[in-house]
Amino acid sequence: MRVVRRAILSIARKNGKTALIAALVLVHLIGPEAIQNGEIYSAANDREQAAQVYKVASQIVRADPELSDILRCVDSTKTIACYGNGSFYRAMSSESGTKHGLNPTFVIFDELAQAKNRELYDVLDTSMGARAEPLFVVISTQSNDPEHILSKLIDDGINSRDPRIVCHLYEVPEDTKDIFDPRVWKKANPALGDFRSLADLKAIADKAERMPAEEPKFRNLYLNQRVAPIASLISRREWMACAGAADFAEKEEVYLALDMSAVVDLTALVMGSAGEKTKVKAFVWKPEDLLKEHSDRDFGSGNNRYGEWHKAGHLLVSPGRSIDPEVIARKIAELCGQYTVLGLAYDRWRIADLLRAFDRIGLEAWEDKGGDKPGSGLRLIPWGQGFKDMAPAIDALELEVVNRQLEQPGNPVLTWAMANAVASMDPAGNRKLDKDKARFRIDPAVALTMMVGLKSRDRNNNIVQTSPWDDPNYSLVGS
Repeated sequence: MRVVRRAILSIARKNGKTALIAALVLVHLIGPEAIQNGEIYSAANDREQAAQVYKVASQIVRADPELSDILRCVDSTKTIACYGNGSFYRAMSSESGTKHGLNPTFVIFDELAQAKNRELYDVLDTSMGARAEPLFVVISTQSNDPEHILSKLIDDGINSRDPRIVCHLYEVPEDTKDIFDPRVWKKANPALGDFRSLADLKAIADKAERMPAEEPKFRNLYLNQRVAPIASLISRREWMACAGAADFAEKEEVYLALDMSAVVDLTALVMGSAGEKTKVKAFVWKPEDLLKEHSDRDFGSGNNRYGEWHKAGHLLVSPGRSIDPEVIARKIAELCGQYTVLGLAYDRWRIADLLRAFDRIGLEAWEDKGGDKPGSGLRLIPWGQGFKDMAPAIDALELEVVNRQLEQPGNPVLTWAMANAVASMDPAGNRKLDKDKARFRIDPAVALTMMVGLKSRDRNNNIVQTSPWDDPNYSLVGS
């Protein structure tokens, strides 16, 4: 009986994945792994990709007279049939018709990282139960999304002690000092020096070194690193190095920041401790009636990621089809009762609705515009989304992360938003978070940046500026 039931091979582009898949297909169709009445499938994300796998497999068959005598290739359906053992192979894509009713013995998924949703993967994975020794193989470069099914499979395969799972990850580590040193490329390109052209890879690397905008793509596709095509504000390695319990004590001094939405975006409220280390907790909402619809829109049809996050307790919901400001107001009031809230930074969008909700529930608040006498209740600080307010906030967040002064509890919604967060820069080098450039939602990352920015601003404003001329012990003599 076969021990291994799932295998993941993750390597960089142009290392012969298609030919390897074709060879494995034939091994299970007519080779030593063949069984009676086997069903072999190669899965791909589109018809063109599926056709490539079939093309290579059929070329191997047609190039060998013995194989040609016992196998029949049907180009119209991308099928190869073996009449001797009753088995067949078919190349299928997510664009195929019905995929239910399959009974596969062997499945191999090509470039799972490019799948927009997990529908095809789940159908194939759950259809193997009737077979005694099924095998599911994934061969792909890494996804840039830490919540993608491939990322989950790789992490589970590396960390699991389950003998039924094998994972081989060929990557250049993200903390490699010089990614343009050809000596490190072999780690992600096992075929380098054989059929993988060193000259071709060097030309791609040279372009990435000349053009910073090309570097993330080079890292992801050719070094097989889990990085976004557009460089994230905070790298995954740096963010994960800040993981911790992030526990808060009763009545602990904290800061809050809020990025409100109505229907489309996420509403995010982030809390951070006021001490030396910034412990972080995120509260994120979606309209309850739109979880599935928004999952289909943001992650592809059949991928109910928002629903899964809500079920796991990482995503909150507001009843109906839009965010009710009173739901957010009550959560803020709850936190004000539990902790000592020093201030709440907010984006001005929909803030009038929130203030009316404060009035309805009896939460007193005042707006701090700088220089005003303190009011009573919750201190509210308007926070612009342009370069003026966001540039120092981004700088402060980066310092917190790099110095490991930020502690985040691994909330997958916040982690996903941080992976999506990218910044644009003005001619003076100031940065702001750019929702237009981001591939997915970044609202929790915006709230986190505002919270850290407010904490940093308050800390800087409390520093008493002194002059060396006021120090009686200061002297220029001998300096």
